[in-house]
Amino acid sequence: MKYKFIVLVILMAAIYSCSNDAIAPVSSFSLNGDTISTLKVGTFNEFRVTNNSINADSVLWDLGDGRTSKENEFLVSYPKSGTYTLKLIAKNSNGSFRTTSKKIVVLDRVLKRIEISAVYWDPTNTTQGWPTTNSNVDIYFQIQQFTDKTMDPIGIYPKCPVLYTSPIVKNISNQTYRPKDPITFYPDQKFIINKALVHNPYYGESNGYLFSVMAKDIDGKIYCLANSAFVGEAFGFQRDNVTENSFTITGGAVGTYFKLVGTFE
Repeated sequence: MKYKFIVLVILMAAIYSCSNDAIAPVSSFSLNGDTISTLKVGTFNEFRVTNNSINADSVLWDLGDGRTSKENEFLVSYPKSGTYTLKLIAKNSNGSFRTTSKKIVVLDRVLKRIEISAVYWDPTNTTQGWPTTNSNVDIYFQIQQFTDKTMDPIGIYPKCPVLYTSPIVKNISNQTYRPKDPITFYPDQKFIINKALVHNPYYGESNGYLFSVMAKDIDGKIYCLANSAFVGEAFGFQRDNVTENSFTITGGAVGTYFKLVGTFE
C-alpha cells in the first residue's frame, strides 16, 4: 500500500509538472512584420514592434535605453546611434515568464558631399536680396543652427551659429545650370546630420538646420541665393535608405538648387 501511495504521488507530481510546462508562455515578437534577429535603422527612423507571444497575459518591453512599454504593438525610434538590445518579457497569470531579445543597430547619417546643380539670380529683383549685378560671383554653402529669426539683410541670419562653411568656388554666373557636373563640396571633417532637424526651420522642431547657398560679389558683399527657410521651397529627404547605405536631402528655390548626399555609419 505504501508503495502504491509513493507511485501515486510521483505520478501526480509529474502530471502537475507537465501541466505547468504546457501553459508556460512563449515570448516572441516581430520587427516591421519580420522575424529577423537584427535590425539596422538610422537615428529617429521609426519601426514597428509587434508582440507575437503565446500563452501570455501581459508583456513588458525593455528598449535598451531606459525606456519600457507594456503595449502589444507600437512604433519606436532611437535618437542616438549605438547598438541596443530590445527585450520582450512575456508573463502569464501563474507567474511564469519567458524573455526573448533582438539587436537594434542605430546608425548616424554622415554628410559626404554637397552639390549645387543650378545658380540663378535676377539683378533687377530687389525683393529677394540677390546680387544687383550680372557680374560673376563667388559661391559657397553654409549650414547654420536656426536659433534666431533676426534676418539682415534678406535671407541672411547673422545671429544663428554657423556649423559648417564650404570652400569658395569662384567666378559663377547667374545662369549656371550643371545637373551632370554640379559644383561639389566635400566636408573636411565628419559632419553628422540630425534627421529631426531637417525641415523648414520655421516649422517643426526648434533649432532646425538652415541650409544656404551663399554668394560674395567683387566688393566682398554677401548674399543668400537660396536657403531652407525660403517660403514654398521644395526641401527635405529625397532618399533615406539604410539598406542601400544612402541618404539625400534636396532643396532649392527660384532657380538655385542644392543636394546633400551621405551614408550611414
